Amino acid sequence: MELEAYTDRDLWLTEALETDPEMMRELGGPIERERLPDIHRRRVADPWWFKIAAEPGGPALGTIGVWETRHGDETLYETGWMVLSAHQGRGIASAALTVLIERVRAEARIPTMHAFPAVTNAPSNALCRKFGFVLLREADFVYAGRTLRCNDWVLDTSGPRAD
Repeated sequence: MELEAYTDRDLWLTEALETDPEMMRELGGPIERERLPDIHRRRVADPWWFKIAAEPGGPALGTIGVWETRHGDETLYETGWMVLSAHQGRGIASAALTVLIERVRAEARIPTMHAFPAVTNAPSNALCRKFGFVLLREADFVYAGRTLRCNDWVLDTSGPRAD
């Protein structure tokens, strides 16, 4: 699994993910097309936002990243992933998260990562459990201006994974 820099050429991927009703079902529905350029610019500018590919230079299968954000009064690092609908259920998000966590641990500047999947998003919640994220609480979370009921998972990234 490869995580490659997100570039201007990946606008199609931003559009494919953010406007797909099935992909966005757990995120409040598809994003309006006029918002896509801003979302895409932020991803391209973020060195921790990646395109997921099965092999170097291969076709994009989705996206994954980690970024600094504010939740309530707290500044934290959040992670999230999206896999194109045609490629879901094949372990792609799991493989990409493995690589991302390894990179975060190697960087050693991000002590913990949070994930906020919707409480109804069984696959993403299962992925958090699989990787040793600890469920802190349910919380309201705003995604693209929409308030969603999410689980707040946290992963200690300061050391190796304890299996």
